[in-house]
Amino acid sequence: MLKELEKINLQLFAEEGEEQEEIKKEETKKEQKADESKKEAKYTDEDINKIIDSKFAKWQKQKEEEINEAKKLADMNAQEKAEFERDKIREELKELRKAKTISEMSSTARSMLKEKNISIDDKLLNVLVSDDAEKTKENVESFSDMFSKAVEKAVLDKIKNPNDKKGTTSTVTKEEIMKIKDTTLRQQKIKENMHLFE
Repeated sequence: MLKELEKINLQLFAEEGEEQEEIKKEETKKEQKADESKKEAKYTDEDINKIIDSKFAKWQKQKEEEINEAKKLADMNAQEKAEFERDKIREELKELRKAKTISEMSSTARSMLKEKNISIDDKLLNVLVSDDAEKTKENVESFSDMFSKAVEKAVLDKIKNPNDKKGTTSTVTKEEIMKIKDTTLRQQKIKENMHLFE
């Protein structure tokens, strides 16, 4: 069995040798063809000078065109830079004017709210203020009306039910709730005191 393996291995090596010889033969053929083509392509000094002169003229013309184009771009870029700077300055001026207007509107809105005894923080004030005077005035008046109505309602509710504190548990019992004759009020009390009916 060992001898059979050696034969197989020898055969593998033998095949590799044959392949390598074929590759070497192909490489030498390629080299010979390259040498023959080199021998055939002989140029005189005059031919080489013509080739070099034509290539150099072509390269020089291309470089001159690139230089001319670069000059045009440089001039155009300077103009574009000036336009960009102008637009940038205009935008900054616009933003500064808008910030100044909003600042003035904020102080006006704050004074309007102070007249109605309403004090709010800056975040809420920023929501009410815009760069348009009419819109700011409308927002402030609308807010002050809603605020006054909400405060008035809360005060009236407190006056009507002075002992009614939200979040506190009542001392009502299940029997007292069941004795209520008004069905809507009884259902409301059941909802408020569900823990008694569990």
